[in-house]
Amino acid sequence: MIFYDEEHEKMFNKLCGKMPHLDGYHLSLAYLLTMDAVLRYHIGALYDVKKDVIIFEGLNKPFQTSTSIKTTRLAFNLWNGSVYDSDPPETYINKNGEEVYVPSKYYAPNNIFNCTYAPYYFEAIKMRFEISM
Repeated sequence: MIFYDEEHEKMFNKLCGKMPHLDGYHLSLAYLLTMDAVLRYHIGALYDVKKDVIIFEGLNKPFQTSTSIKTTRLAFNLWNGSVYDSDPPETYINKNGEEVYVPSKYYAPNNIFNCTYAPYYFEAIKMRFEISM
C-alpha cells in the first residue's frame, strides 16, 4: 500500500482503529478520506463513525475544493455505488414511458481521475475490490 505522505498513513491507521469493520468498503473509505488534508480535517462531516454511514451532505460543504470533492465522490462511490450527490438524481422518460435515472457526470472516470491523486485512487480501488498486484 502506498500513502500520499506520512500524515496520510498516520490518519488512515487512526481512522481504521475507530471503524467497526475493516473490509474493503471501510478500508477504501478510510484511505481516501485521510489522503487529502482538507478531508482529514473534516472527516466528521463526511463519515459518521458511530452510525457507520457516509454523510452525502458533506459533498456540498464550503470546505470542499475541486480535488477534495473528486476524492469524496470516489470514496462514496466505492462505499455504496453512489453516482449522485445529495440532490435527487436527474431523470427522463424514455420512449417506453419509463422513468430513467441519469447518473451525475461528475462521477465519470474522466472527471474524477483527472488529478494528481489518480495513483492513490487506484490504491483505493484495489482495497475495495481486494485486488492484489
